[in-house]
Amino acid sequence: MTANSNGDRPLPFSEDDEKGLLCSQLREPASVWDICADRNIRPDAFYLPAHRILYSILVELSKDALCIAADGKIDFVPLKRALRDRGQLEEIGGEHWLSALYDFVPTAANAAWYADIICDRWERRRAISDGKQQIHLASDLSVDNWDADGKYQSPSPARQLIEFLSPSEIVSYQPPPGIMLVGDQHITRGSIFIIGGVPGVGKSRAAVALAEAGATSHDWFGLKVHSKFKTLIIQNENGRFRLKQEFSELNSKLLDEYVSITPPPPCGLCFERWEFRQQLSEALEVFDPGIVLIDPWNAVIRDDRQKDYLGTFELIRAVIPSGDLAPAIGIIAHTRKPLSGERASGRALLNLLAGSYVLGSMPRCVFVMQSASDEVAEDRIVWTCCKNNDGELGDRSAWIRCNGLFDPVLDFDWDAWNSDGQTVKIGIEIVPKIIEESGGAVARDILRDKIEGKGLSRRTAYRRIEEAEKLKLIKFQKGKDAYELY
Repeated sequence: MTANSNGDRPLPFSEDDEKGLLCSQLREPASVWDICADRNIRPDAFYLPAHRILYSILVELSKDALCIAADGKIDFVPLKRALRDRGQLEEIGGEHWLSALYDFVPTAANAAWYADIICDRWERRRAISDGKQQIHLASDLSVDNWDADGKYQSPSPARQLIEFLSPSEIVSYQPPPGIMLVGDQHITRGSIFIIGGVPGVGKSRAAVALAEAGATSHDWFGLKVHSKFKTLIIQNENGRFRLKQEFSELNSKLLDEYVSITPPPPCGLCFERWEFRQQLSEALEVFDPGIVLIDPWNAVIRDDRQKDYLGTFELIRAVIPSGDLAPAIGIIAHTRKPLSGERASGRALLNLLAGSYVLGSMPRCVFVMQSASDEVAEDRIVWTCCKNNDGELGDRSAWIRCNGLFDPVLDFDWDAWNSDGQTVKIGIEIVPKIIEESGGAVARDILRDKIEGKGLSRRTAYRRIEEAEKLKLIKFQKGKDAYELY
């Protein structure tokens, strides 16, 4: 221990144990990272500034395969380069200090021991800091810390980790205005919800549609939007060109006040980096969103182990707090491809979420998108709420991607969907059927519109007409701009 700068008693810390843990992480980054994640060790758990800097960088490099040497250690060269690029190599003690640290302990066998001591000293320093704060507040005569009975009230902790309520308190609870954002408690402030689906089904577009609904109060997939809200989208899925294409179909000037979205960050969705969380925290304070969307989840979590999921949720919660007035957190997640012969629907869709079961257990509400068929040009999706802890699930529905958003498919063939659970095919047989129903002939544009009205995209409608012509099921009446049956 050393004396701190203000001349008070020395703050508790152990330089040797801090060095021991850092050396262990240099030697066996994967296993030591698990130890640190289990104890939720952050850079500020280290007392010495040089150790904080080094630990922050080691957390990043320990997950980068390019930075791991053949013997399993963190490679000295990329570590030194990373420190030098950030102007922090000399700040930690220079190249020789860093090189010597590799040999501070002979093995990583005692990493858990070092970590426990670091956590103990960290908790002691925080307790001392809290005590000093209380002394300061009690000494400040300009602050009223006395209750109606003249007794001193100790300042409340910055973050309450657990709370207990009596039944009467629960019954008397009155939710604050504006807590319910979408649907029957489907999306509420302070809660977590998920939009899941296979890659390419339209999850990112559904997220943008939610942001647009928050700005306009339009329904979102048939769910009522109860009040306008701002949406902050943290995404690593689409570059600037793709974003330009998506938002060009929308009223961007109307959305400017309500929507803020990131292009892919240079280092990805690196919530484990303090600088990333700090910059996000500042953006949240300025923009004050009602919903924060994270797209996609697999860009945040690097491993499917339970503790990694819990640790990542903890990092997110460190930036986006919980509570009745906090923003809702939406997670865009992949679902696994159904097994051969597997038919998932309703609540069973929850089991398709890719990764740890934690992903399905943490949110209050889960939506799943499924493509209406296996066709490459399919633009229709089936939308299902398979979990809603606070309200009704609601009916499943079918939608078609249109003008950057989604329009309802009113005549979706649910019998065909239910028959095999995944595939609804509208083939060329629909073309002569429509002509026959129209009295034997129908104009080109009207035929296309009627096929499109069955839930197909315009492109697919044209293709169905061409296929029917090639098979000589229909023929075009030249000069009359109409089709008829052969």
